[in-house]
Amino acid sequence: MVLIIEGNKNLVEYSTRKYFNPSSLYQFGAKNFKDIIETKKLVCKQLGVDFKNNIIFTGSATEASNLAIMGSYRKSFKKMIFSIGEHPSVYNTALGLKTKNDGVEIEFIRLSSNGEIDYAHLEEILSEGQVDFISIMQVSNETGAIKCLYKISKLRRKYAPNAILHIDGVQAFGKIKTNLNDFDIDFYTISAHKLHGPKGLGVLYAKNPAKLVPQMLGGGQEFNIRSGTENLASIMAFKIALEKIDPTNQTYNRIIDYKRQFISYLKENVDSKIKLKFVDNQNSSPYIVSLAIVGIKGETLLYMCEENGVLISNGSACSSKKSGNRILQNMGYTKEEIEGSVRISFSNLTTQEEIINGAKIITNCINELYKKLN
Repeated sequence: MVLIIEGNKNLVEYSTRKYFNPSSLYQFGAKNFKDIIETKKLVCKQLGVDFKNNIIFTGSATEASNLAIMGSYRKSFKKMIFSIGEHPSVYNTALGLKTKNDGVEIEFIRLSSNGEIDYAHLEEILSEGQVDFISIMQVSNETGAIKCLYKISKLRRKYAPNAILHIDGVQAFGKIKTNLNDFDIDFYTISAHKLHGPKGLGVLYAKNPAKLVPQMLGGGQEFNIRSGTENLASIMAFKIALEKIDPTNQTYNRIIDYKRQFISYLKENVDSKIKLKFVDNQNSSPYIVSLAIVGIKGETLLYMCEENGVLISNGSACSSKKSGNRILQNMGYTKEEIEGSVRISFSNLTTQEEIINGAKIITNCINELYKKLN
């Protein structure tokens, strides 16, 4: 893991040698503040926007999304809408607002069978008028389904041009090229560790930070929006990850090819009596494979694969300990398909050898489990 090793150099250096508080006035602190600004400029470069004090570092992407939602929230709002397929950090915040029941209507956009949002349902909700806030995930962390920002922004401009638009870009940033200016996005959430940066660092792009009401009060860091001493070492480790982002589409295209190879191997080598169901369409991220195996528990497969050196998951790590699957259920999956669902993730560092070996091990585990159970 080359990026992590290089990032660790900055983690160590800024934790032990260049540890000076970036909010202090002495020159060593001022230098660290400039280094933070340079990191923010790199984030803006990836988003296709100019740096105008519009990048806010937080303790996680969960905090960043909460800041976007709760920092924008006003009692004067009439309606806020969210995709039903959002990450728990957004979905549970929406549920909290709904429970609050102070006059703001909270409505959820349905999903289509391929994991995208139901654009007709989105249009229906927007056409009813008085929508003040929209939050939609760009790439599903569960299924890899990519939402069309062009369609979303077009509908928003047509029916609710004044509505605030928040996009959870955690699974897209650094992987899928996105120019925020093309879609007039107000807030965009990023997580450092999804790009081989350190855990415990989130980023919120805010087109106009002045519209946010701070949710954490204190020393006034991050342009008075998110107080608290900056996580300097993690920010500087993230800087290295940002510098390593492939400016071309070569990495993306390579991962697309790897995903095709992976899925093809499973389809050809898993016992023909076993029903496999993939979320595999042109609008799905190459970095995520969502697979349901009928007749096998996903959790059982997870443990068996781990024993054989391959780590997979049965959904989002943030909701892995909860029963059921809200997203697959809303896509029309049966109970048996949901119980047999797993997620396999790739990264920019994934090699073809890992793809081949991983596909073989997962296939063998599926076949072996099926024989034992039947």
